[in-house]
Amino acid sequence: MARAKEIPGLMCSDSFREAAGKILWTRFDEMMSFESRAVTGKDADAVHDMRVASRRLRAALEIFHEVFTPKQYRVLRRDVKRIADALGGVRDLDVLEERLRKDRRDRPRSQQLVLTSMLEEMEAQRQTALADLIKTLKELEVSSFGRRFLGTVARETS
Repeated sequence: MARAKEIPGLMCSDSFREAAGKILWTRFDEMMSFESRAVTGKDADAVHDMRVASRRLRAALEIFHEVFTPKQYRVLRRDVKRIADALGGVRDLDVLEERLRKDRRDRPRSQQLVLTSMLEEMEAQRQTALADLIKTLKELEVSSFGRRFLGTVARETS
């Protein structure tokens, strides 16, 4: 798992709003830095890291919710949650698949066949979950999610 990025320029003397801006900007950048690897379908670690980063971003949003109007906060949180939920759909299957693959090795042949069949079915489910993740990210891109998120943060924390 990737470590959380350090917050550049964060100082004890920063106001609450200034700290919010620096932290939210960094956590957003951190989450989105995994996007290109996560959507390939080949990098389970990138999916995991992006999901963890989305949780960090949501936690930061919750801490700094007072910086935003209730409507702004709801919209920002909703969009980040959409990403987290879509990532969760892929990640949960990755974890289950890894467990079943390990478990399969120590099983009798008949059980290995059943587990192999389950793994094949799960791969199809994972492809569907990955397609949902890609669709979610595209929809948010079309709605200028990044620009809206960072614009709102910049306006409210400057």
